[in-house]
Amino acid sequence: MFAALRKIFTALTRVNPNLEQEADIIIEALGGIANIKEIGACATRLRPELYDMSRLNEKALKDNGAIGIVHVDSHHMQIIYGLKANSYAQCIEQKLN
Repeated sequence: MFAALRKIFTALTRVNPNLEQEADIIIEALGGIANIKEIGACATRLRPELYDMSRLNEKALKDNGAIGIVHVDSHHMQIIYGLKANSYAQCIEQKLN
């Protein structure tokens, strides 16, 4: 049982070596860094606020691992990535600043 728990913990806490590349793909799919007004996340969802939703490339997001996309209003959306969402938000936030 301990081995199984250790395996789960390792999988959940593993550092993604491709995080920067994946974040760059997400940024481009969101219309570029200049199109992102704000970025946040909850446990499983990336929550960007965009200036122009018409620049959004949903196919690129799904090709990069998005499980689903929810449009909240004309500037806000939620992209379901699972446990990677918070890591993506932190990486994108650093690039915004």
